[in-house]
Amino acid sequence: MTDLQKKYSWVNKQDYEAVASENWPTYEIFCQHNGVSDTVYQEIDTRLTQNQTFNHPSFCVLPFYGYEIPNNTACCLMARSHNIEDVKKEMLSGIRPAACQKCWVLEDEGTVSDRLLKNSTLDFYRKKDIGKIFQECLDGNYQTTHYKIDTSNVCNSTCLTCGDIASTAWGKLKQKNGLSYAKEWNLRFSSIKNKINFENAEAMIFRGGEPFLSDVNFQILEKLIEHGNYDCFISFSTNGSFKLSKRHKQMLKHFRNLNFSFSLDGSGLVFEYMRYPLKFDQIKKNILYCRENNITPSVNYTLSNINLLYHSQTVNWFNEQNLSYIVSPVYEPLYF
Repeated sequence: MTDLQKKYSWVNKQDYEAVASENWPTYEIFCQHNGVSDTVYQEIDTRLTQNQTFNHPSFCVLPFYGYEIPNNTACCLMARSHNIEDVKKEMLSGIRPAACQKCWVLEDEGTVSDRLLKNSTLDFYRKKDIGKIFQECLDGNYQTTHYKIDTSNVCNSTCLTCGDIASTAWGKLKQKNGLSYAKEWNLRFSSIKNKINFENAEAMIFRGGEPFLSDVNFQILEKLIEHGNYDCFISFSTNGSFKLSKRHKQMLKHFRNLNFSFSLDGSGLVFEYMRYPLKFDQIKKNILYCRENNITPSVNYTLSNINLLYHSQTVNWFNEQNLSYIVSPVYEPLYF
């Protein structure tokens, strides 16, 4: 495959013909890249990467810009056994890597996948069109800027489709009933600080456990503040039960792009059943707090066979509250 074939293999016939002038070669001739004028390529570069028309079938920013701690992977949704360099090559060539099957399933069903979400996130917060980001990756001009961090499994909830690996509350429940359980673990800031480029980080996503129960996350924010990196996109994936201290509130005010992603599997009593012993009234108070303090609230909606029958009720509540949401189907354990 020539460099031109590699670069433009993602351009489909519909997009090509939508921007083609009368004197352009046919799409079939264009795909051969033999004698095509440079002005054609220049026009495609300009027009197909503007106004969110970028429609690459397989490109994802995470293998190029992402890094997850402590898993040392680009994306937690990828198959555990994969070669990241092979994944990158396939993506740039317009091939869907088998390692990313979880995203392809969602996209084929017409649902927004994590790939599409992260592409739009990096596009927006880098203030650089995703088409140009794609070109940087083709040129090998990229570095890790997008971090997803789990610093602890400490959590105060026994969410129905979760377990003791990600929640100490689940561990305590299993211990109480004489079952084996995963022990509490916490990362030290000293063990991860050298894995993060605090000056150039563009997105920092904190997960858990419950991320507001880990002070290491706020040590990371302190380091970003020290480097004057106030434009870094900060997101907390939270169960919504948090009560922020005065110190935490002051630290968060430094950052211009804040998001609290609430894990909601229903509204009202459905939520309280799915995420015992949390209270829905506290969730509503914290969503209001976000809106009063320049923090964007959003929802990560975990869908399983337990809450499926309440799907319409749940989505209607999100829409009534003007909350953007993504659907995260439960893949395992299989009984959910």
